[in-house]
Amino acid sequence: GGGELGREWYAGGKGKNKSNSVTDLLSCAQFLLEKGWATPERLAITGVSAGGLVVGAALNRSPEYFRAAALHVPFVDPLSAMLSPDLPLTRVETAEWGAPATDPADYATIRSYAPYDNIRRMGADSQMPSILVTAGGLDQRVSVWQPAKWVALLREQGGYADSATASKLLFLPTMNKGHFYSESGNTTGDYAGNGFANAHSL
Repeated sequence: GGGELGREWYAGGKGKNKSNSVTDLLSCAQFLLEKGWATPERLAITGVSAGGLVVGAALNRSPEYFRAAALHVPFVDPLSAMLSPDLPLTRVETAEWGAPATDPADYATIRSYAPYDNIRRMGADSQMPSILVTAGGLDQRVSVWQPAKWVALLREQGGYADSATASKLLFLPTMNKGHFYSESGNTTGDYAGNGFANAHSL
């Protein structure tokens, strides 16, 4: 769904085709596992913003593929966001995600892959991936409530409230930061330097 392979590739992973992004990621993971180049105990994934949506949806579908996942400022509740016209990006993002408020087909499509709306138990205790989720309190692209409510529901329904599991679910909000952990004049973020955040579960 990125633009690096041209417009057709990008269009194949947006709107009604968004699930292709998720199946592509899972196909890559499956390829690595089948070739023996990775094992579920040593395979981790990460995603930022809309990439966090893809990672969250992949975890819902095949959590057994992964040992750990890091989702930074993830867009994990696209249905609520796209149904909220007062949010800064909702109106301008309809071309990317669809218009669920007026188009039932768009509503059904987003509902089918949205990480928040498709949470299930992440598997047996020995197989559940550890998950790190970050958020920015000043984020105007992905409001902090999105990752916060996703983490809360994961704890309730995903199996992470069980004290017997060794897998970790860590929520790391930084209330004075924005999208990509950016500050005024800094759009590069500081994920690369946050070794704890990216390696907490290894």
